[in-house]
Amino acid sequence: MVRRSVALVLLVTCLFGVGLAQGIALDPTPPSRAQVLSLLTAMGIRQGVENSLKTAQARVKASAHAAYKKNHPDADEASLKRLDAVFDTTPLFGFEEISETIISVYQKNLSAADVQAGIDFYSSDAGKRLVEKIPVIVREANDSSKERVQQKLTAYSDEIMRKLEAFQQEMDKQKPASADKPKATPNGSSSTDQKSK
Repeated sequence: MVRRSVALVLLVTCLFGVGLAQGIALDPTPPSRAQVLSLLTAMGIRQGVENSLKTAQARVKASAHAAYKKNHPDADEASLKRLDAVFDTTPLFGFEEISETIISVYQKNLSAADVQAGIDFYSSDAGKRLVEKIPVIVREANDSSKERVQQKLTAYSDEIMRKLEAFQQEMDKQKPASADKPKATPNGSSSTDQKSK
């Protein structure tokens, strides 16, 4: 799930970058931290990362629950509540703990004007629709392309095998004929050694 969010971040960032490429700002002033956070919020990245992290923790908790029940089939409700407390009192890190790394990348690569243009777009109705539809688009694109990708991979594999076989045949033709090679005798010496004796 976290990987899917990272892919979503990259896709949205790429789409954002394409829009900015049409009107690059001349002012090189880097964006402020607040500006970048506003952009990440407008793009849905901040909420997406938070949701992914919560889902990841819920999965870890569910796996721990299942493993504990398997190893302790007679576990009572009080024990399971104590197990839950371990996770409830140890929350997974949130977006804020990793935000500085993301923010610095945006500050390094975009100007304040670029980021403001992104905020303006993603705060518009069209930008909000794009953010809303991107997960659907990514999911549908992945689903619809699986079969086509598999066909292409199979065709590629067949083509590589055909070319490798042709290569091997060509290499075999370049080897000296086996009649030219000295034949080994039972005592380990070659037949040409026997003739010279």
